Amino acid sequence: MRASEAGALISRSPVTLTVAGVKVTVPFAPAAVWLDALQDPARAVLHLADKSSKERLMWALLDVPGAEEAIRSQSYELIRRATGRATWWESTRLANTAASPEVLGRLVLAGVDPHTRSIGEWCAAMYTVATQNADETQLIKFDMTLAFPPPGYEDEWDDGEDYDAMAAGFRDLPGQG
Repeated sequence: MRASEAGALISRSPVTLTVAGVKVTVPFAPAAVWLDALQDPARAVLHLADKSSKERLMWALLDVPGAEEAIRSQSYELIRRATGRATWWESTRLANTAASPEVLGRLVLAGVDPHTRSIGEWCAAMYTVATQNADETQLIKFDMTLAFPPPGYEDEWDDGEDYDAMAAGFRDLPGQG
């Protein structure tokens, strides 16, 4: 099972964060709204915050040194919390892949509506569609494509793995000769 927090997957509760010294409230929004915000994950908190929080954040950008970095880091934290996934890039990859025409069609046929589902449910549905009928090797490969950090974020990827041992384990998988 992937690292996730079950409550985040189904939550409709607002998320409260402190960003550059500003208390920010992000109300529930369905996956369809999140998909727009995830086009720029480093600014997701700006896209999703309630109106008064957005105004306070805009002032913080003008007045608080380091506010842009705080927005970036708290946007990533917001994505992790709202989806229950281990990293923001896993969530973003799952959410955006689910919106691709090939996968979206399968989700729609399964009754998954991005206008009624939370972003956590959306990502969970995408994971299920992607791994349905996968054998162990395919599942491991898919999990690795999700887990591998995007360029520039390699330093944030510290999963405690011994990479030499992991590579040796992959060589032992069937078909990896």
